[in-house]
Amino acid sequence: MKEMLLLFVMFWNVENYFDTYDNPSTSDETFTPAGENHWNWKRFEKKRNDIAKTILLASDECGEYPALIGLCEVENSFVLEELTGNTPLARAGYSFLHKDSPDSRGIDVALLYRNEIFSPLEEHYIASSFPTRDILYTKGVVNGLDTIHIFVNHWPSKRGGEKSSSTKRKIVSHRARQVTDSILRRNPAANIIMMGDFNDTWDSESLGNLDHLINLSRWSEGNEGSYKYKESWSTIDQFLVSENLIKREGTANGKFNQQWIWCRKRMEIFAPEHLLCEDEKYLGIKLRRTYSGPRYLGGISDHLPILLQLHIEE
Repeated sequence: MKEMLLLFVMFWNVENYFDTYDNPSTSDETFTPAGENHWNWKRFEKKRNDIAKTILLASDECGEYPALIGLCEVENSFVLEELTGNTPLARAGYSFLHKDSPDSRGIDVALLYRNEIFSPLEEHYIASSFPTRDILYTKGVVNGLDTIHIFVNHWPSKRGGEKSSSTKRKIVSHRARQVTDSILRRNPAANIIMMGDFNDTWDSESLGNLDHLINLSRWSEGNEGSYKYKESWSTIDQFLVSENLIKREGTANGKFNQQWIWCRKRMEIFAPEHLLCEDEKYLGIKLRRTYSGPRYLGGISDHLPILLQLHIEE
């Protein structure tokens, strides 16, 4: 049987991708030239270009640009315009979906998409009962896959303690469950890809609320995790997909059932060398961050990107 790449998807928490301007409506003063981090245009350009470089390296590995790129911790549409229009990514023809969320720091989720592959039909932002990042939801059409439902998440962090923060993540997970349940009730064979920084691992109670989807981080390949806290790696950046997107074996009347879409690589944690550095305190390697406190390090993010490839057999 012939195998063909149908859809290449990437997700990445790019950690504090701020512009250099003060937004009086949010707490972004640290990331301004006069702020504690002395965030200036030169540092912004380096981060912007390094994000683009990483996406291009992932493209080289797969053989084509990602059709969809979920991002979190982006400040606004301006930084997305800079990324898609003023770097080598411009040649890939990306548009994006984004809306300012109620997050107090002004960091949001966004979706980049290649116009020639994905055509959005709907765009919604799913709010919670408290100020946090909205869940970005879009429904669109992909060549060869028809309608696909995409969710981009950035759930509340564990700042303030596990107990109090877990309640917030469960609230957000219930909102995600309500929407995906509604989609699957209308069409049990719906194509759903949920991606994000969930700030929890697959076996947590909050992600247990999404047990009607298949969490691919359980079988991830590549680095031992997407995020490192002290000496411990964990995979809190994840893809969850509906059952319809998993390869199923079977025959009907002695023949293979039409075309089966499947995830060849369950999920890859993408770890190029420029995102990592030596961990002198806890040994091994760690993420090369932009800052450590107010000290500028020149790195990119405290998370590694994750990749998903959907293939089709004919």
